[in-house]
Parts: sequence; C-alpha cells; structure tokens
Amino acid sequence: MGIIKNKSVMGNFKKCSIVLFAVCLFLSCKDKEQRFFVDAKTFGMENLKTTKLDGVMMQFNDTIWNPIRIEVIDTLLFLRNRSTEHVFDIYNLNTNTKINECIKIGQGPNDFVFPQIVQSMGDNIWIFDRQLTNVKEYTVTDLLKSNIPVPTNRVSLNNRELRNVAVLSDGVVLASVHSQKRGGFNLYNPTGLCLDSIGNYPKLASGELSDIEKLMSFQSNFVTNLTDRIFLIYANTDLIEVYDFKGKCVNRLHGPDQRQLKMGLRSVGGVTGAAPVKGETYFCYFAPIYAGKEVFVSYFGELVEDFKDELHKIIVFDWNGKPLRMYELDTPISDFTVDYHNRIIYAITKSPEYMIVKFNY
Repeated sequence: MGIIKNKSVMGNFKKCSIVLFAVCLFLSCKDKEQRFFVDAKTFGMENLKTTKLDGVMMQFNDTIWNPIRIEVIDTLLFLRNRSTEHVFDIYNLNTNTKINECIKIGQGPNDFVFPQIVQSMGDNIWIFDRQLTNVKEYTVTDLLKSNIPVPTNRVSLNNRELRNVAVLSDGVVLASVHSQKRGGFNLYNPTGLCLDSIGNYPKLASGELSDIEKLMSFQSNFVTNLTDRIFLIYANTDLIEVYDFKGKCVNRLHGPDQRQLKMGLRSVGGVTGAAPVKGETYFCYFAPIYAGKEVFVSYFGELVEDFKDELHKIIVFDWNGKPLRMYELDTPISDFTVDYHNRIIYAITKSPEYMIVKFNY
C-alpha cells in the first residue's frame, strides 16, 4: 500500500510539474507578446497627487452651438464649431459677450477645409488647414472685425502626412509627421521648404510592427514650449515622449497604467488595414495643452469601445516629462484649454447640453 501511495504522489507531482511548466511557458509567451518600449520609464497613479476640481458653468450673451475645440488667447475665447456657417465664435472673457464669428469651410482662397488654431510666437494668430497642409497668419484685429478675414501671410508645406503644427521664431514651422514609414517631426522655413526631419516612432523592446500597424498604433499629438522642448503624447498607449529641437528624445514615460499596444490586421476587399481589438485596445492620452512651465494632458485610459468623449482626468507634467499631479473634474468635458496666468481651465461640456465650464486650480 505504501508503494502504491508513493507512486500516486509521484504521479501527481509529475502532473503538477507538467501543469506548472505549461503555465510558465504560457506566461513567458505572453510576456514576449507584450510590447514594451525601449528606454521607457514607468509611473503609476500612486505617483500623482490628485485634486478634485468643481466646475462653474459660464453664461454668455449668445447661444453656444456645437463647439468641438476651445482656445483662450489673452482675454479672447475661441470656439471652433461644427455644422455652422462660420467656424469660429469669438468671445470677450471680461464681459462674456460674443465679438465675432469668422472663417468659412470651402474651397475659396480664404476658406479652410479642416482649420485649427495653432501655437505660435508673436501677437498674430496662425491657423493650420490639416487637409490642405498650409498655415495662414492673421492679425487679431482682422479676426475680430471680419467674417472672412484675409491672411497677412501663408505657408504651404506640401506634405499630406502632417498632423499638427506650431509656428516658432522667425516663421519656422514645426510639423508632426504621421506616415507608414516614419513618425517624428519636420521643420520648414517661412517659404515652406523642409529644413530638417527629426525623431521617429518609438522602438519596441521585442517584436516589430508592420508599417500599417505603426500608422494606426502611433496616432499622436504634440505641444511645444516654443524654445527647446516638444511634448508628444500617444492615443492608443499611455506613452509620452519629450524631444529637444535637435530630435533627441530626452525622456520617454509609460504610465500611469502601462497600456500595451493592441492592433489587429484586417483585410476588406483585398485592402489590409489595422483596427482596434475589442477588449484590448485602449484610448489613452489626448490634447496636450501649453500652460507656461507645465503641460496639461487629457487622460482617458478607457477601452476604445467604451470611449464616450467624456473626460474627467487631467494629468500635469513639467517640460522634461516629470509627472506632477492629477486633477479630477466633477463635470465631464470633451475639450479644454488653460489660462495659466489666472490658473483657470476652460472646457466644453455636453452634459446636459453644450456649455462652457471653467475650473479654478
């Protein structure tokens, strides 16, 4: 009986060993499948001091229509609308009164297809047309007085793969590149001639992405301090990179949840593309905002299929990428901007209808 018992124990031990070996092998394979980034430092929610902010709804003398973007320049509030005759509504923040509406969608010489106000140096305002990849400069006076203002300057960049731009000193244009072959940035002179290409897509510690996967996986946005730092965020992984103007990555951060890149290849009608994977692909960072010595960044951290364009978290970093703190908002917002001089966050909310809400921080 003793011998039979020992054989049973040994048999069970062997079975357990086989199971444990299989589990370890499975986990090992899973680890190899995970896509970690080269030279990335990690941080978590525990590294962030969290402060809750209460919003105050603002009242204006005119209807808030369908704003999708918000900008504050000095005492002027710009709302970029959707499905209205004019793209921008401009308000005076001292009086909460509407001053003007301007810029049309169209094919005319002074029209836009996909306009967005961009960071720039000086007193004038630059507007980038992502579809036509040109940048136009306007005086503030012209934007306040005319419905179809005439630009004082325009720069054609002649590159359909550009996503966002900023205008630096002496009219040099910094533009982010988003293509199958490369990421990073291009620098253009005031006539639109490309001066230099810097940066690239982040490298993975193991495994490679196809060009199609890169195009979908590394959707990004950036903000700059206009002197020596570019702060780059990614949408489908909680990765942040900080570059200098020579293209050196001075910091790469993965957090606060260390979401992995998850994209699936799909073929439709003989055309192969990349798409989010249900239950695995996350929507993370969006809209980094210049705030003086700091950068404010929208953080969602939600599965793509659960994304409702309702933001409650803003994470604040310094220009070297150090995480400083997090704000939790009591009101869901879809876009925001920062008046860092007066320590106010202005935002668009859709709950229960389109309104502008402000948070003092």
